[in-house]
Amino acid sequence: MDDDDVTTTVMDRAALPPASGTRVSVAHSEPPRDTFVDPPSPWTRVRTAVGAAFRRVREGFRRSRLSDRLPPLPPPRSITATRVSPGGVGHDERGEQLLLDIVRAARPYQEAALYVVNYAVALRNLGDDAHAEGLVHFALARMRADAGGFVAIARLRDRLPELSSAGALVPALGRLEAAGIVTLTATTESGSPRIERVQLRVPL
Repeated sequence: MDDDDVTTTVMDRAALPPASGTRVSVAHSEPPRDTFVDPPSPWTRVRTAVGAAFRRVREGFRRSRLSDRLPPLPPPRSITATRVSPGGVGHDERGEQLLLDIVRAARPYQEAALYVVNYAVALRNLGDDAHAEGLVHFALARMRADAGGFVAIARLRDRLPELSSAGALVPALGRLEAAGIVTLTATTESGSPRIERVQLRVPL
């Protein structure tokens, strides 16, 4: 028998269900698509650059706000906690009052405040003793003397209540006298001298 006479059986296995009874799902791949993105137009690039520049300028102005350059507000405190008498100003509120007074002041005082600030910052950088001396020197320079050219020490203490008399004020006056900046007049009580008046010899 010739091979051509043999009956050939062709089985379509894809049409048969799997033995488990689960239908086979054949995934069909999608035809390839182009993934090229059109480049931005010149106008889009210009608009993006201008927008970024505008945001930088706006941020620069935002950072330069006056409130951003000022110290934070002091926390609220009661009179009992701070032991401040009615009508007095607490130490933490003095700076706030100073800033407000500068805005309220007349123009000559506002312009003078620029120089005073530089003077005060320089004193702070020199240390506590130099700061106390400079503070006393400045206070005397801005106080009216009597007919003899003297300022009562009691008036100076009232002008500088934050300086303790024995701990800061008197030692600062002693150093200023040694430097020839002031002249002190003292009286002797109980065997120890007591400063009564001070005369400014070297203007600030």
